[in-house]
Amino acid sequence: MAARLWYWLYGCGLALAAAFGAILWSLFPVSAQVALAVALSIALCMPAALVVASFLAASVLSHRRLTLSDAGYLLRALVTEIVDFNISALAMMASRPLQTDGGAAPVGDRPLLLIHGVICNRAIWQPWLGRLQAEGFRPIHVMDLEPPLADIDVHVSRVKRELRALQKASGGHKVDIVAHSMGGLVARAALRRVGADVIGHIVTLGSPHHGTRLAQLFRWAPLRQMCVDSPWLNRLNAARQGVPPVLLTCIYSLEDNLVVPARSAVLEGAQALELRGIGHVGLLSSRKVIESTLAALKSG
Repeated sequence: MAARLWYWLYGCGLALAAAFGAILWSLFPVSAQVALAVALSIALCMPAALVVASFLAASVLSHRRLTLSDAGYLLRALVTEIVDFNISALAMMASRPLQTDGGAAPVGDRPLLLIHGVICNRAIWQPWLGRLQAEGFRPIHVMDLEPPLADIDVHVSRVKRELRALQKASGGHKVDIVAHSMGGLVARAALRRVGADVIGHIVTLGSPHHGTRLAQLFRWAPLRQMCVDSPWLNRLNAARQGVPPVLLTCIYSLEDNLVVPARSAVLEGAQALELRGIGHVGLLSSRKVIESTLAALKSG
């Protein structure tokens, strides 16, 4: 379903660009080639405009004073995020079942579950699989959280079942989790249901543990739950009672364009790694993030 949503979003962008090109060609003295070039330019720029808008909104809502050094990191994050956003969107549109166990039987003693964020699908984890397999993680399960705009607790119920199945497939070993964005909240909520006997280590990447101010701009169920001080988040955080019952590592970037403020991605009592110059989607393709995640999992 997430793939169809991205097809629809990009399709609407192409349709609008084509309509603008047609109007330009019919009302002004320009050639069809020029009108087509303008339409294509608009189509290519629309995803970039969305990313730029997210950075502008994050800057306004974060109330953060920027230094010259911050501006350099922001520019780097902006440029790479535009590229990463388009690559990820195209990958999600072409999503197909990932080969997560290298063709071998799904048996191993280092089970790992990968959980994506809102309006995404399993394709975003493609850059990770080779490294995870090389490090001996097996079996690796990659979930699709469907439907993409469902209440977070709907996903939690599915993740709970997946965790128990993955533990059974690995001979009773505890399951580690790597989760991006909303996926980190899903993982923490699932931990409350299955306990520390099932989960070993959770690594969250840019997860809004204390909410994000950008979520208040939308009314979809999971985004309402990710608003700062939402009742759902308050219940989740109140249930922690201090130190997390399992190892928990929070990896985040100060230039995150969707989690506002960026340090909302840090949970008290967890290990934290702060990075610079990486956008929200960019956390999934950054080699630094992948290597840092592996180091965190090994240390546990």
